[in-house]
Amino acid sequence: MSEAPIAKPQSSWSLLAGMVDRPSAALTEIIAHPRWRWVLPVTLAILATLASAIVSAPFLTVEAKQQLAAVLNRLPAEQLAQMPKQMALFQTPLFVGASAALTGILALLIGYLLQAAALYFGSLIAGGDIEFSRIFVAVPWLGLPFVLESVVQTVYVAAKGKLIANQGLSYLVSSGNRATDTGSVVYAALGMVTLFWLWHLLLVFKFLRVGPRLSQGAAFAVTLLYAALNVGVRAGFAALSRLVSPPV
Repeated sequence: MSEAPIAKPQSSWSLLAGMVDRPSAALTEIIAHPRWRWVLPVTLAILATLASAIVSAPFLTVEAKQQLAAVLNRLPAEQLAQMPKQMALFQTPLFVGASAALTGILALLIGYLLQAAALYFGSLIAGGDIEFSRIFVAVPWLGLPFVLESVVQTVYVAAKGKLIANQGLSYLVSSGNRATDTGSVVYAALGMVTLFWLWHLLLVFKFLRVGPRLSQGAAFAVTLLYAALNVGVRAGFAALSRLVSPPV
């Protein structure tokens, strides 16, 4: 009696295409063969972050100078005289771009860990059964919509020569002042509502179905909880930024 041939694992590049038209099958393959599967999506995410930082650096530098000038104009002459000359170095496109790149990559990696933890504990609570390591490998694949979003936005900034004013539905409550909007909780929450974020949530739902094998209702509930947690974290950071650096 002959044994059935063992299916050969698919390449990461074929899975990349599969995440668009066959996400459930692609995620099943990633979970079944997790070894080194994180390399491709993480590499793409880092490259997209670097490209975004490089293209946006000149425009972010202008904003940084304007914000610093507004702060300095409120300081007495004695304090201005004590300001170090080296401050100009921190307003160069090179420094701003490098800071944006490092901050973006660090936020990306921490985000992977937090998302994996949220999905892991959410799955456990809902009665799912899956190893944390397999979730951690799958999370970068679930974030591919954000990679595409970053690429689209980078192309827009390069083509138009300006930063995107408002993300998602944040234009509904925008004041027109970027510094003020950055500290707005509602603005931050609405800014998350994009087609790419909804696509990400759809992938999360499909992952919960094929990974922890939750029922449709349980997977939907965990996805909603996950979405609410994401919005809460984003809004919390906005509130914190407003406390640390009030708008001028």
